[in-house]
Amino acid sequence: MEGRGHTRCVDLNLRLVRYFVTVAEERHFGRAATRLFIAQPSLSVQIRRLEQELGTPLLIRSTRQVELTGAGERFLVAARRLLAAAADAEAAVAEAEVLRLASILDGLDTVPLILRTLRRLDPLLEVVHGINGMPRQVAEVRAGRLDVAVGLIRDVPADLEVELVRLDPVRVVLRADNPLARRSAVAVADLGDATWVFGNTEHTPDWIDFVLGFLAEAGLRPRPSPSAQTPLSAMLEQVRENDGVAAWPASCPEPGPDLVVRPLVHPSPVYPWYVLWHRDRLTRGVQAFRAAARGAAGEHGWMAAALPPAPPRRLPAPATTSPTAPRPVSVDLH
Repeated sequence: MEGRGHTRCVDLNLRLVRYFVTVAEERHFGRAATRLFIAQPSLSVQIRRLEQELGTPLLIRSTRQVELTGAGERFLVAARRLLAAAADAEAAVAEAEVLRLASILDGLDTVPLILRTLRRLDPLLEVVHGINGMPRQVAEVRAGRLDVAVGLIRDVPADLEVELVRLDPVRVVLRADNPLARRSAVAVADLGDATWVFGNTEHTPDWIDFVLGFLAEAGLRPRPSPSAQTPLSAMLEQVRENDGVAAWPASCPEPGPDLVVRPLVHPSPVYPWYVLWHRDRLTRGVQAFRAAARGAAGEHGWMAAALPPAPPRRLPAPATTSPTAPRPVSVDLH
């Protein structure tokens, strides 16, 4: 309420506001009390308390009916808006859902770009995002501790569903002074003498198996060197220090001015990204994430890199075996 030269602030009790609106609608304390399931004397006391807090009468009382004062008429309009806003706020909290997901490696842009689209589609959805190898992700989804997994899977347990969302061309990153850096593309077979940097074999076994797979297709069998570090920055540092090379998908950031990225040929490997979820837990959050993944794929042209690979093999039910090492997907563009 406004007075001379200042505004009076009142912390309104929504329960009292609701009581007032009900009385205003019924124009009768008895009928309003019946609607509210409270005693009529108590309702009358609560309305007087509201009037005292506002500092002005809201009702004209008589033995037969109730009329609104001018202030009461104005307050009724604002009170209805206030109750509607409160209902919207309560619904927003009630509808909030947490989506638990994981992806294979921090620093790749696939999941962040999906989440950017997801925030536009469902801004109320809370997301908890972790990093883990694909075998662990699959186990967590099956156990109900994750809602969505994102990465490559070869064998799909019977209780999971998958959807291909990205074909990610895999390149090679190497030092700018490496002789192979002068080429526009590098044949995989020409990297036989290179020192390969793989990252942490414990945290990303699925990714390393994928890389070893396309190297084996070209006749190369390098042995992954032990590493306690998985972050992309640590892998790049090893490339710099050891004049090494590393597989570098298009989803990775640019490596820096002293390193270069070149396409791989013969074969040209493509990493397929799948979204996985439990077939019995297709929640609103999972559906929203799938829609966001499709939206991101269309926006960024993720499915234009190559012909789609053969779909993952579905394991018979009951699925008792763990997913096996992923098989590399490649297309020869030359």
